[in-house]
Amino acid sequence: MLNAHHARRRVIVFVVLVALCVAMLVVSGSAPVQELRRGVNFAVSPVQDSLADGTRAVTGVLGAFGEIESLRRQNVELQSSIQQLQDQLATMEAVAEENARLTKLLEVRDRLEYATTMAEVTARHASQFERVLAIDRGSEAGINVGAPVLSEGGALAGRITEVGDGWASVMLISDTRSTVTGLDTRTRATGEITGRLSAPLAMSNIPVTDKIATNDRIVTAGIDLGKRFRSGYPKGIPIGRVVDVQQEPGSIVQTALVQPAADLEHIEYVLVLADFRAPLQPGIPDPGDPDEADATEAP
Repeated sequence: MLNAHHARRRVIVFVVLVALCVAMLVVSGSAPVQELRRGVNFAVSPVQDSLADGTRAVTGVLGAFGEIESLRRQNVELQSSIQQLQDQLATMEAVAEENARLTKLLEVRDRLEYATTMAEVTARHASQFERVLAIDRGSEAGINVGAPVLSEGGALAGRITEVGDGWASVMLISDTRSTVTGLDTRTRATGEITGRLSAPLAMSNIPVTDKIATNDRIVTAGIDLGKRFRSGYPKGIPIGRVVDVQQEPGSIVQTALVQPAADLEHIEYVLVLADFRAPLQPGIPDPGDPDEADATEAP
């Protein structure tokens, strides 16, 4: 009996549900229901639009963050590429500058009648009295003490004072111990040029009758200066230009200040006149032999 009762209830519920479905299908097409549906849609439309706008805004913000991150990565990559290009450019400029220096040296060497040795400056020594360079060539390259040394542009830089295997020392003309016989190419006046460190060279003992003027070009004279010293340099090597002329009142000599043609503070390569030897004369010391010069000056 109980099972029959439950079966009838299920049948009744099923029939009711079917009837409701049929009724809903019939009613859904009626005008009142359609009007109600439109009303409900109109009422909830602003809420739907707001939700859609919010969704689009959130999507836009998330997309913007993604684009910003992508742009950031691209910017980092571009900066890295730019840095690499800048490094390559700096290397190329350094190589070009070095090639230009070496080309100048080769041009100077081709104009000289002496055998030359090219060398690179490896060290600099500057004190309150001295201006000395160290170079990477020495006795193995035929370099001797006293050999003249030229700068990249062919101007006089100094002379060799010490030589070893694979190295040599150069005393610059700005060194206070340096002495060079100079010649004014315009007036043909000569004088003794001495170093004054970073200041212009001093060309002294010039007769006042020689009208030396600023911008006059000074070269090596290649002649003896007095009876005790002879020139340790060949004739005609550029030394510099006159920047000032000084004369004490009543003096019969004057002094010209000479700005060196060589950039003595920044020389990187030099030419050594390896086979130049000043002609020996009786009683006159060899400027390339410090021992002989010291012995001559001793009382």
